[in-house]
Amino acid sequence: MAASPSDVRVAKKPVWSRKQMNVAFKVAVVVVLLAVLYFELQSRDNLADIYAVFLRQLRAANWLYLAVVCALMPLNWLIETLKWYPFLRRHDPISLKKAFFAVLAGISFALFTPNRVGEYAGRLLFVRPENHWKSLIVNAVGGIAQYIVLLTGGALGGLWFAGHYLQWNQSDLLRVAVFVFPGLYLLYYIFFNIRAVMPIARRIPLLRRLKPYVRDVAMLEQFQRPDLLLILFWSAARYVIYSTQYVLLLHFFSIKTGFWGAYAGVATIYLLQTVVPLPAIAGLLVRGNLAVFVWAYFGGNEISSLAATFVLWIINLILPALVGTFSLFHVSITKTLGYEDD
Repeated sequence: MAASPSDVRVAKKPVWSRKQMNVAFKVAVVVVLLAVLYFELQSRDNLADIYAVFLRQLRAANWLYLAVVCALMPLNWLIETLKWYPFLRRHDPISLKKAFFAVLAGISFALFTPNRVGEYAGRLLFVRPENHWKSLIVNAVGGIAQYIVLLTGGALGGLWFAGHYLQWNQSDLLRVAVFVFPGLYLLYYIFFNIRAVMPIARRIPLLRRLKPYVRDVAMLEQFQRPDLLLILFWSAARYVIYSTQYVLLLHFFSIKTGFWGAYAGVATIYLLQTVVPLPAIAGLLVRGNLAVFVWAYFGGNEISSLAATFVLWIINLILPALVGTFSLFHVSITKTLGYEDD
């Protein structure tokens, strides 16, 4: 007896294939990034003034400062790659080139997330699905190291700036130092004893129940102190590089600060910006306001102070984010999520 049409089940073809979903996702990321950049530029009432100052300084034979800043940008992100790549390589056969583009892709996602946590998601797209947790753990260790370096540089620079320009007396500085430096010591102690986290975590009932989901956290035990020292070294190297980029841009825009004043001011700005949990896009506004406040003590006018901050933002974040966004076209999003393409 022939089956009636109602008895025949016909598999419906999905409206979108995984390949089409891949392309749509990548195009969406590009469109969103360009749209956010456009609206950010449109919202700046003083953009024409910043551009005029930029052109004037470029004609004033200051181009060498700008050239060095641009040359340091890929080095900055290569060092960030070296914080992450060697330790992930122990578990995932990722190449240095692919890891570098993963870092750039992470910048694209970081522009829209508080404290740039989107960097983790962007990098995961270049890592095998079974190694996602391992990648997150390695990223987290590197992020903690960078945060500790930021706090250390910010504390030293901030105290120097407060003592020389905010007229804090020695007793004020001492009170803050007594609070800050023991806290920094505790952070360094925890960081270099990060392997001790696992024995403690195993005693917590709630975390024991989550074991199937966070089993890769046990790889924290694989970080030896020489590994942690190397990660901290690369974090410090990055801090020096992007601080130097900022200082060079101050010279480019003729803001006279002196050597110690420049680095102390930069450290203060980075410290205050770090403690405010904003996306990198919104962070430009915060950093711009802080820059106007700090560089006014050195005679910097508002437009020049904003211009230095804005140009650094373009060079260090927007340009690599654009490269990272287009690098997404060389990876399969669905495969990254554990599916095979159609």
